[in-house]
Amino acid sequence: MPAMAAGAKTIAFGDFSYYWIADRQGRSFKRLNELFAATGQVGFLATQRVDGKLILAEAVKVLAQKAASGS
Repeated sequence: MPAMAAGAKTIAFGDFSYYWIADRQGRSFKRLNELFAATGQVGFLATQRVDGKLILAEAVKVLAQKAASGS
């Protein structure tokens, strides 16, 4: 989240069912033998690439903080 500063967009609200999340690549797992060998453990590293897009722009609104006044 951004800091609460003048002009910062700090809150998004609305119907997030119009925000779609899609898999771009399958999950991959990697076994980490050597890193944990000294303690007799096995480690795993998992990665997955995803993407997101707001399909209907009117469905979600963003609250922008008011600029500070000079008086």
